[in-house]
Amino acid sequence: MLIDMPVTEDAISAAEADYAELLANTQSLILATGGASPTPESSYVPHVRDAQGNFYVFVSEMARHTINLRGGNTASVMLIEDESAAKQIFARRRATYTVKPEELPRDSEECKVQIDAFREKFGGMIDMLAGMNDFHMIRLVPTSGRVVLGFAAAFRVTGENWDKLEQRVATGSKGHG
Repeated sequence: MLIDMPVTEDAISAAEADYAELLANTQSLILATGGASPTPESSYVPHVRDAQGNFYVFVSEMARHTINLRGGNTASVMLIEDESAAKQIFARRRATYTVKPEELPRDSEECKVQIDAFREKFGGMIDMLAGMNDFHMIRLVPTSGRVVLGFAAAFRVTGENWDKLEQRVATGSKGHG
C-alpha cells in the first residue's frame, strides 16, 4: 500500500534525479501493443528519447508490434532497471507510459534527426537498418506515465517534457490502485 504522507520537495528532487538516471541508463523499452487480434503483443525494442519526452523506435514491419503501432492503436511502454542492478527484485525501478504512436515519413527531416540519434546512441548498425525499406520510425508520444522507484515510492510523471514527478497517494486498503 502506498503511504499517504506528503513527500518533501527535497525527496521529490531526489526522486526526479533517480528517474532521470533510469531514463539515461535504459537502452531498450518493453512494448505492449494491440491490434486486430484479441491477444496483446509484448516485445522489446531499442529506443531514443527527445527533449520533449517522446520515445522513438525504428522497427521492421515484419514484427507484429510494428503492424499494431502503424495502425495507430494506443500502446504501453516500460523502461525497467536491469535485474542484476536491482536492490530488490520485487521493487525494480521502472517507468511505464501510455503512448500514442505516430509514424514519421522516411524522407522527413525529423526521421533523419532520429536516425542520427540512433546512430549516436547505438553505433553504425543503424545504417544497415536504415537501408532496409521495411523499417519504420515511430514516435511514441506519452499521454500518461507512472514511475516506481522502490517500495512506497510511486509517482505520476508530469511536466511539459515528462520529466517531473508527483507523489501518488494511497487509494484505500486495496493496495496500489
